[in-house]
Amino acid sequence: MLRALARNAADGRDEVLIPSYTCYSVAASAAKAGLKVRLGDIDPASLDFDYEQLRQLDLRRVLAVVATNLYGLPNDLPTLVSMARERGIFVIDDAAQALGARVGARWCGTWGDAGLYSFDKGKNLSAIDGGVVVSDSARISDAIAKEFDALPAAAMSESLHGMAKLAAYITLLPPRLYWIPNSIPALGLGETVYTTEYPMTRPPSFLSALAARMLPQLDAYTARRCSNAERMLQGLRDVAGVQSIRAVAGAEPVYLRLPVLVRDRRTRDAAIASLKRAGIGATGSYPRSIADVPELAAHLRGDHGASGGRTVASRIMTLPTHPYVTEQDCSRAVVVLRRVLETTPGVHADRAVTPADVSL
Repeated sequence: MLRALARNAADGRDEVLIPSYTCYSVAASAAKAGLKVRLGDIDPASLDFDYEQLRQLDLRRVLAVVATNLYGLPNDLPTLVSMARERGIFVIDDAAQALGARVGARWCGTWGDAGLYSFDKGKNLSAIDGGVVVSDSARISDAIAKEFDALPAAAMSESLHGMAKLAAYITLLPPRLYWIPNSIPALGLGETVYTTEYPMTRPPSFLSALAARMLPQLDAYTARRCSNAERMLQGLRDVAGVQSIRAVAGAEPVYLRLPVLVRDRRTRDAAIASLKRAGIGATGSYPRSIADVPELAAHLRGDHGASGGRTVASRIMTLPTHPYVTEQDCSRAVVVLRRVLETTPGVHADRAVTPADVSL
């Protein structure tokens, strides 16, 4: 998409504006497309851009801005699109984690000049790999099609590997079995590695067929995720030291995972360790702000103000919500997290606790 948009830019713009805290592959995609990465800081309360800060940036070289809709919580897409249009910037509505989410009556993924959905493992609808790119612009669609047509077909070995991953994924997804993959260090579960060395191929036909076959189940999966998220939020409502993430006005989240901010890094790490011992697949998500990923230093341009992104990186924890998560799992997660927060002394190394930290 980024290469296609660059070909449609007449003014030599070569920067991609992304949030200071997001999936590393968003930044890696910009680097792989030969573009520079520009950061807009985020508001920790929403994980969305800090729009007041964004309005102060010099965006004259920005080709595209990416809304990443983390964990299935939509960004303020109307505001972002309006700002981008005023400045002649393309919008990529990245709904890799937000298939089925809406802002108002409009689906995430459809707000931009182009959008995307992911069917990777762990996503709202998983076919283990691959995804879909969308655009309502004939010019941009044609440019993307040219990029797609140039991709090689997936090798037979990739198809066989995908089938093996699918079987393992289905078998090990129930929380009671998390201990099995967690006990295999070579899998690197929970690790986030920056790399541009990922394959780009046309998807194997069986994975595309699997995604199409599963699509009618999306609403049921989403309802279960939202129910699990709400159950855990209710259980944590009176627990000091936990801050939920605020949904933007008019948004309908789909909660790919439930993100919360814990009062400090030490407590967060203790909580994740305890939850994993209890069979709950909690994670610290992306361990650094994009501004602090060493491999990206040569690709960053402009002021790297990222205080919001660094705050989130040090305090965020995400909890599983997928349909295999039971009511008992949700209750156990709340009990474990409550116990850790009530017994672990807060060191508050990152910043002082504010009233917002102790309320949902």
